Amino acid sequence: MSLWNPTAENMTRRELRALQFDKLKVLVNRVYNESPYYKNKLTAAGVSPEHLKSLEHYQDFPFFDKDEERLSQEESKEALGHPFGMHITCDPKLVNRVSSSSGTTGSPTFSGFTKADRAIAAENTARGLTRIGIEPGDVVLHASVLSMWIAGVPAVDSMMAYGACVVPVGALSGVERVAQIAKETRPRMIRTTVSFARHLAATMQDRAGIDPKSLGIEKVVVTGEPGGSIPEIFGEIEAGFGGATVYDNMGATGCHSPTGISCEAHAGIHFYAEDNAYFEIVDPDTLTPMPIENGVEGEIIFTGLERECGPLLRWRDKDIIRINTDPCECGRPGVRMTFKGRVDDMLLIKGVNVFPNAVRDVVNRHSSKATGNIRMILQKSGPVAEPPIPILVEHVRNLSTAQLTELGNELENAIHHQLRFRAKIEFQSEDHFELKTGTTGKSKLVEVLNS
Repeated sequence: MSLWNPTAENMTRRELRALQFDKLKVLVNRVYNESPYYKNKLTAAGVSPEHLKSLEHYQDFPFFDKDEERLSQEESKEALGHPFGMHITCDPKLVNRVSSSSGTTGSPTFSGFTKADRAIAAENTARGLTRIGIEPGDVVLHASVLSMWIAGVPAVDSMMAYGACVVPVGALSGVERVAQIAKETRPRMIRTTVSFARHLAATMQDRAGIDPKSLGIEKVVVTGEPGGSIPEIFGEIEAGFGGATVYDNMGATGCHSPTGISCEAHAGIHFYAEDNAYFEIVDPDTLTPMPIENGVEGEIIFTGLERECGPLLRWRDKDIIRINTDPCECGRPGVRMTFKGRVDDMLLIKGVNVFPNAVRDVVNRHSSKATGNIRMILQKSGPVAEPPIPILVEHVRNLSTAQLTELGNELENAIHHQLRFRAKIEFQSEDHFELKTGTTGKSKLVEVLNS
């Protein structure tokens, strides 16, 4: 087992907490003294740098979220002529790379990176690549988007800084192009989204005449959407690529992504960046802090401890995470995390909380006659939905009407039994299913008809 930075990655909880507190004090003092925006925000919340006498006192500091970030950036565009927000704490001229959100839920938001910010992101990338056995000089095929999205050009930037030979083919070039480039360059690793990895494994032979098993790809790193830690999904990808190992990659908004990666045991994502990415777990309903203990499940809150441009204190990432602190059989250090769903994706169906990815997981686990691609069809936006919920399910080819009827009944019963809501299954052949992914390459699990 190799580690890129053994000193940082092998720290005890006590050592980590002491380091995090020291860095947090520096960060809070910096934003308070250098950002009028933060000074006003913290003052309004009744806190200041003097209030921070321990990590527990940090729980009294206010949260930051996407809506506030968007408003801050709208204001800075008008007042300061840049999109990095009023909460910026560095000279805008120090920013030499800009990332952007997809903007699918509103105006896109922008993240500026200084040279120091990019160096930390490169450090974290090096930790992840070393853990999975990728060495400088190894060929890595980047088949995710080539865009401002954090998993696009920024990921390429960090992998190059590590010394990997990056082949940035992108995903939007299509299956045929990716297959041809992979055949010519013979990468050890391919990096892409869960959806596109599955798509490549399932269609490359038919569309490009190239068997993905013949490419010699040893490692498939998936990112950007849930599924890479689900046996039915990563198993399908691994089989499609001839026994390659799938690794689930994790980022953290407001920190220097990536921050974690899974291992061969597929027992959660090892969070390896606690020295620069401080996280908390809170109750998603009350936002009350919860202990970092084995089995704890709640909303994760991030603070990038060394973020130079636009630091985000107590950022609500809106992801529901389950914590595992037991030693992993792989021997690698780090708290492990399992993604359970998103706060803002959660639906309320007759009083039952339902995550769309949980619906997809039930379909994946239940039958090999379904490909795992689904879409929940809602009549209107908002968390409240009335059953039965139409769910479009992609099925494998050449199923008879009787087989589809039987499969539909089985899936409706499985969803009702496991998730406690009524669904109405509708089918679409894998030859015709439209895989809506948007600008980030993430598959969309929900479609609102009257949005």
